[in-house]
Amino acid sequence: MKEKLTRNIGVKILSVVIAAILWLVITNTNDPIRYETFTDVPVNIKNEDIIITKNQSYEIIEGETISFKVAARRSIMENISASDFDVSADFAHLSSVNSVNITITPKRYKDEIEIVDRGDVQHMIVSIEEIHKEQFKVNVVDKGKVAEGFFLGNKSAKPNIILVSGPKSRIEKIKQVVVEADVEGASKSNIQILGPMALDEEGNVIDATRLTFSTYFIEVGLDLYKIKEVPLKINITGKPADGYVVTGVEYEPKTVEIAAEDSILDNLEILEVTWDVTGARENIEEYLDLDEKVDEEIHLVGEDNNVSINIKIEKLESKEVSIWPNDIEIKNKSDNLNAEFITKGPIKVNIKGPASKLDEINRNTLKPFINLSGYSSSGTYFLDIQTELSDTEIYDTPKVVLSLEKEQ
Repeated sequence: MKEKLTRNIGVKILSVVIAAILWLVITNTNDPIRYETFTDVPVNIKNEDIIITKNQSYEIIEGETISFKVAARRSIMENISASDFDVSADFAHLSSVNSVNITITPKRYKDEIEIVDRGDVQHMIVSIEEIHKEQFKVNVVDKGKVAEGFFLGNKSAKPNIILVSGPKSRIEKIKQVVVEADVEGASKSNIQILGPMALDEEGNVIDATRLTFSTYFIEVGLDLYKIKEVPLKINITGKPADGYVVTGVEYEPKTVEIAAEDSILDNLEILEVTWDVTGARENIEEYLDLDEKVDEEIHLVGEDNNVSINIKIEKLESKEVSIWPNDIEIKNKSDNLNAEFITKGPIKVNIKGPASKLDEINRNTLKPFINLSGYSSSGTYFLDIQTELSDTEIYDTPKVVLSLEKEQ
């Protein structure tokens, strides 16, 4: 029997070796070893309460994410991802220089996966800081575009002040706290419940990890109004300096778009604002800020709400014009009275106004008149000469003598 077992022993051993080699070749051919690199894998922190319970917090200086390379057979590699690895740093083993090893452990196929490269970052380094608290105003920012013909008006937040706590270095980066309201296609006022976000000086969102907000639910009220286009009218108030007068007002635009509650829009057909010219001695060329002129419940639509305004101020001058009684129109005379001028010869009328107007005034354009309203009986009357010319006035008002007699 022994001879049978040992007979051709070399051949038998060689056969076994060849069979093993063939098995390995076949296996590696059908299910070869593959390599995979996982990048930017977050490192899970264990036992962080060791720091937090001491009224402290931390900032990760290095090792928040890592990259590593693994080897496994193709059949296994096709079924695993970064989530199949426990990548962690245990603060229970934090060193005196605030550094801790990062461990990488497969959650499954432990005996069939090899970590072949742990990457450049193999330690997590942290900075231990005291907890810092600071209050911030809650700003509402809108995202999207409201429906055509509507305007987004008041935006309110409740609460409008929030307390944020966390590592001092992270708190110091906060420029503002905002909530982002989606208004895309909105056509009516609404309320949204939104979470706060901390932004840095450049408007980037600050990672809220290890930041604590006094509330995570902000009630945001959004007021939407219909838009209406109305004419704009500039009313001049006050008086220029003595001896000066306003002779013209030009402004652009002539119409503006406004938004408000329906009850206001329905009763508003023209937007009137004022400009004070008190004491002016020269032309005025300015920009009028409508935002400062309209009531709070009226919202101006558009980014530029400035009105270009030009007001012409001229110095008053005087001119003497000679007229005759037959140049004077008699107004409001009773039908049963006859009127006859007793005044004869030329009458000197002194006119005061801006030079641009006085140049146009003569006997033919003055259009003087007397007003007989209230005169109903016969008699002789002394009456002031008047004129309807704008931007001018008669001074040292001349009088004419008129006889009224009832018809027989």
